[in-house]
Amino acid sequence: RDSEEYEAYRKTQVQLIKSPFVLTAALRQPGVSSLAGIAEQQDQVGWLVRNVQVSAPMESEVVQVRLRGVNAKEVTAIVNAVTQAYLTDVVNKEKAERLQRRDMLERKYKENMAEVRSRLDTYHNLAKSLGTSDSAEVATQRSLLLDHVSTLRAQLNHMQRDLTVLDSELAVMDAKERGEITLEQSVPEEIVDAMVRRDPQFVELRDRLASIEEAITFQHERSARGGNEPAVKRLQTMREGLRERLEERVAELRPQIVAQVTADAATRRAGPAAESPMVLRKRREILVRQIEQAMKDYDKVATEAKALGQANADLAARKQEIDQLMRVTDQMGVQLNATEIDITMPNRVELIEEASVPEGSDKLLRLAISVMTAAVGLALGGGSVLAFEYMRDRMSTPEDAAQRVGLRVLGSVPRISRSRHQPNDMHVAECVDGVRAVVMQSGRESPKVILVTSAVEHEGKTTLAAQLAASLARSGRRTLLLDGDLRHPNAHLALGLDLRSGLPELLRGDIVNDEAVQPTSVDGLFAVTGGACDYAAITALSRPQTAKVIKGFRDSFDHVVIDAGPVLNFADSLLLGQQSDVAILATMRDVSRLPLVSSAVDRLRSVGVRVLGTVVNGVSDAAPRRLYASPLPS
Repeated sequence: RDSEEYEAYRKTQVQLIKSPFVLTAALRQPGVSSLAGIAEQQDQVGWLVRNVQVSAPMESEVVQVRLRGVNAKEVTAIVNAVTQAYLTDVVNKEKAERLQRRDMLERKYKENMAEVRSRLDTYHNLAKSLGTSDSAEVATQRSLLLDHVSTLRAQLNHMQRDLTVLDSELAVMDAKERGEITLEQSVPEEIVDAMVRRDPQFVELRDRLASIEEAITFQHERSARGGNEPAVKRLQTMREGLRERLEERVAELRPQIVAQVTADAATRRAGPAAESPMVLRKRREILVRQIEQAMKDYDKVATEAKALGQANADLAARKQEIDQLMRVTDQMGVQLNATEIDITMPNRVELIEEASVPEGSDKLLRLAISVMTAAVGLALGGGSVLAFEYMRDRMSTPEDAAQRVGLRVLGSVPRISRSRHQPNDMHVAECVDGVRAVVMQSGRESPKVILVTSAVEHEGKTTLAAQLAASLARSGRRTLLLDGDLRHPNAHLALGLDLRSGLPELLRGDIVNDEAVQPTSVDGLFAVTGGACDYAAITALSRPQTAKVIKGFRDSFDHVVIDAGPVLNFADSLLLGQQSDVAILATMRDVSRLPLVSSAVDRLRSVGVRVLGTVVNGVSDAAPRRLYASPLPS
């Protein structure tokens, strides 16, 4: 463990036990404040602060709460009340707050997922109405519609010009027949006005005049001075200038338009094929019908183009909103998985023993212990003390991992029997299947890449990795066992395979992933053996090539189990762990040393590896399990 972090945590807990908050809660417990030793104190909390002794030595993880007094029963009740108040209001409250935060996060995660599904349904319906979900394709369709709109507009303008010419000719002919105008006076005023309005310079001046009119109105309403505002006056001056220019342009265009229309009419009448007024009127009727149909087509296509543009913008906006919401939801899912692991961990502080009264005098007890220790030491030469300390560091039961290291026990596996008369292969497989079930339910999504390692060598990691990979394959999942113990590969021995090119060659780039994979005797199980390791392969572990190799296997298999080297020997396991989803620490009963296991866990977590828990190997399998010893009753 990190000594600085533990030291800060230890001091914090000592202060919390003696804090007025905890001591006040202890006094509120039934019958505590009425005890004689408490009732006679004016400042009850202050008396507890001065007399309650809390010690937490650095060399241990035990916190002791002591109180001296005359009435042993009352002193015991007070210490138990203080301890219970600390566990209830500090330790358990912290876990309750974590549960509440988890529940809030899970509720928000579900709400976001429902919102994502709703928005996806709306998005798919919109894409279905458009015929595609590709925004670029919709933009192409709109571009084609806009081209069609331009073509229809050009045709409409051309027909309107022909209609204007026909109207002018008919007007001149009618006036000529009535003797009202001469040839030079035959151009109607509305024809002149229509042709003036199509003049580009006239259109530009008119648009500018409209913009200035809007600006004058805006400034007039905005300013408190109204028409006296200097900006308004400047705009009014500009307006008058534009009006004068419009009048000048009309005066300039009128003679030109009259001359052009008169010349066109004279040319039309001069030829031998000059048409009669009846023919011209018939042509006008046909042209009017064509213009009406062209305007309908134009309006329809323009409306479709506008609607398609709006739908395309809406499609892109909805897609962006959905992507953003999914990113946020994915981050919430990662946090939720992390909180699930945190909540399943046992409390960091647990009550070992309630308060009790020492039997006899403390001094006599310490003297007796010293005499007994000296006698035993003299008799056995200190051997018993050394044996006790040796066994104390060893993992004797699976519960030691949870209680002394704070590591979740995923399961236990018995020693594999080599006897032909009493094989236990079936029981070993059942135990590993149980571990597999726990691992697959460790989060919202089953981990794909699983790292199996140990603190030091000879703790059963390779056997566990091979058995776990076989269990995954038996459950119908396409599984790969990857031998990541580059320096001492043994996975091929567990599967009865030959040592061929494997991970070292992949890291050096000598082969590709498919060339390293070889089948095994278990259906659905494949393996990549250790290969020939050298310095180039070791150094390649820290390069991007490792991530590419693991990603290739992640995409090709349902699960990848990596048999990595010991954590405390080299950094190989840490580098492979960063490419894994979870890590499982293999331990061996009566072999694994708890301080080394704790150091391995801290080292993995320090580089961001998610340690799922431990599997204890070598657990005694003496129980007969009579009724459940075989898969089917006899």
